[in-house]
This record gives sequence, structure tokens and C-alpha cells, in this order.
Amino acid sequence: MTVSLLSGTIPVILIVDDDEVMRMLLHQFLEGEGYAVIEAENGHAALEILGKESIDLIILDIAMPGLDGPEICAHICSSMSDPPPVLMITALDDEKSIERSYNAGAVDYIRKPLRWPVLKNRILFILGSHRAKQELELLSRNYEMILDAAANGICGIDSNRLISYVNPAALKMLGYSNDEVKGRDCRMVFKVTASGGDFVEDCCPYFEQQDINDTICYDEGRMQRKDGTSFPVDFRSTPIKQNQRLKGGVLVFQDITERHEAAELIRYMANHDPLTNLPNRNYFRRRLPQAISLANRHGRLLCLLFIDLDRFKPINDQFGHGVGDIVLMQVAARLRSTLRTSDSVCRLGGDEFVILLESTESLEGAILVAQKSIESLNEPIEAGDHICFIGASIGISVFPNDCHDAETMLRHADIAMYEAKKKGRNCWQIYSD
Repeated sequence: MTVSLLSGTIPVILIVDDDEVMRMLLHQFLEGEGYAVIEAENGHAALEILGKESIDLIILDIAMPGLDGPEICAHICSSMSDPPPVLMITALDDEKSIERSYNAGAVDYIRKPLRWPVLKNRILFILGSHRAKQELELLSRNYEMILDAAANGICGIDSNRLISYVNPAALKMLGYSNDEVKGRDCRMVFKVTASGGDFVEDCCPYFEQQDINDTICYDEGRMQRKDGTSFPVDFRSTPIKQNQRLKGGVLVFQDITERHEAAELIRYMANHDPLTNLPNRNYFRRRLPQAISLANRHGRLLCLLFIDLDRFKPINDQFGHGVGDIVLMQVAARLRSTLRTSDSVCRLGGDEFVILLESTESLEGAILVAQKSIESLNEPIEAGDHICFIGASIGISVFPNDCHDAETMLRHADIAMYEAKKKGRNCWQIYSD
């Protein structure tokens, strides 16, 4: 169960969206994560709820009839002494709406369609950041708060840019001990880059620019450890002011390595066949036009081999799909072994594969690969307690000899493959008009 960051109660999240389906999806997801959820279908309803309920976070749609998201956000931030953080969601892709949202007081935004793991981490980060800001404001009024249990890295900076407090999570991320950082200039410890270049970003720019009153954000940046290595980070730096005078700042950051790894895994799964680990149809549909463009630019041949397995269906029917899967994995391994690193093999689905030859210098090279592939697949395949025999019919299309675009190239290779089937299977055929 998720507990409130300050009070010990379950955090309450207010969803403000005129789309009933979106409210329902968000409601179900947030309740599944352990949050208490309240819904409002428009800005007026949201403001009425805020007058009665204690809210920890507002998830607010930018585009709504009547009062839109930025107008509601501005009203909340100007009318409440301690407004809850506002996370905008939007299907829009214009900088003006996003800029209006930030100017109105929103702490962050996330695009539709929503990616639930990203939303989950963003909510945790925003709630954690809000907690840090509130706790350090309490510290400035002589209230001692305990931050050691925070999962995010948190650091307090005094009016001289010296580190006055750093929590264990921050020390662990950066590889320092408390004695090594306490009292040091924050610029010597917190080295951040927002662009992937040198670590030159000022972690507390409000000391140089007194007009900065808002949180400085470096999303998807990198932070340097003591040993010189770095890690991906979401970084927030907030000035702490009292009577309009700068009294220090609070730094809050989160190691997002797991988020990056999850994103990489999602990208990999979207582009690879889970059974054979070969690139899939989705990958091939994007790669083929790129390969054609490159071949055209350099005046090279590009050959596509469309492979359909012979006698594969009886294996599935007789021995079951488990044996069929083993055969397909063996086919993938054998086809890989026939290629150079500059060439690629993809599984389109079922028992259909394609080989893209980007480094061949002649049609003969493609024929040689087709012949080797057939010979390799003619070898018996051990699948559990069974010995399976298959073959392959291969159609060959050549750019620019018989095609000039990706769709035509794939269609011609497919047509040639069926001609190979007609010729008796287990052979190759070059496309010809």
C-alpha cells in the first residue's frame, strides 16, 4: 500500500479530465498502485473538490472545454497557500500549451497515449519532490524533519552554496560518504548534464540569477559519480526563499537506470520475435526502406530473399507446436550462420523468414546465400525425441533490377518464392516479369 509522503495516510490523487474513458483508465491504474482517487470532469468541479478535500497530487488534462488545464492550474496555484503539485497530461504536441502549463505552475507533463510504467515513476518522483520541498521549508522554520528514508536523493544547500544536508540515498547514488560532501560547494559534488555532453550544468543557477523562483528541471539527464562514471537521472533543483530572500536550495534526484532499461526492453520486444530473437516484421518494415535508400545513394545492389519453409506444417500437426517451436529456433540459428554481420535475417511470422543482403556485390552472391540456406535447412533437425526434415523455397528480388521501393521488393520476392514452390519446392527462384 502506498502511504502519504507527509501525513502517513494514503495519498489522494485528483484526476481532472473531460474524457470519461481516460478518467476510468487512470482511476483503475492509480487504485491498483494503492492511491486514493477522486475524479472531476471539468475545472469547476475540480476547484469545488479542492475546497473540501486534502489532495496530494492533481493529474490535469491540458485540453478541456470551458476552463482548460493551464487556466485551472493557474487558479489553483494562485488561490491556495500550499497547492498540491500538478501533473499535466496532453495529446497535444505544441510547445505553446506546454509552456502555458509550466507558467501556470505545473510541475511536469506527460503525453498521451500514457505509458503506465513512466506514469508510475513520474508520480512517485513528483510526490517525492513535493515532500522534499515541504520538509526543507519546515526545516527553515526550525522544524527538524527526517529525510533519511527517502528513496530519492535529497540535498539541502545553504545560502553560500554549501551542502548542509544530504540523505543516504544521495550518498549511495554518488559514491560519497557524508563527511566528504558536508560543507562542500554543491558545484563540486553535483555535476549534471542535460544534453549528454560535458558535466557543465549549474545545479543551482538561482544563486547567479536572482529572478529564478521556480524549480530547475533536468529530465533524462546524467549525473557524475565520485569515481567519474555517470548514471541517467531526473534532477530537480528548487530555490528556498524567505521574505523574498534566497536562503538556499533543495536538490532532488532519482536514478532512472531501471526506467531506461525497461524502455530498452520494450523497444527490443517491439522489434524482435520472442521465439527466435530475430528482428520481426515491425523492424523489417522500417529497415527495408532505409536499406534501399542507402543502396541507391551508393549505387549498390540490394538483394532480398523471401524464405518459406517446406514440410513444416506436418511437423506441427504430427508432433505439436512445442516441437515446431524448436524447429523454428534451429532454422533461425542456421540462417544466421550463413550471413555476414552486415546482412540480416528477420522472421516475418509463422514459417516465413527474409534475408536482407546489403553487402553483396553481385546477383551470384545472393544465389550463393540462397543455396547455402537451402542446404543448411535440408540437414536433419533434432527436436526433443524427434528428427525432423524440412526444406525451404526461396524467392529473390533485386534492387534496382526489378524494383524501386520496399513494397514492390517484398512483393516480388514473395511472388518468386511461390514460383519456387511451383517448381517443386526446396529451391530458389529469381523474380522476373
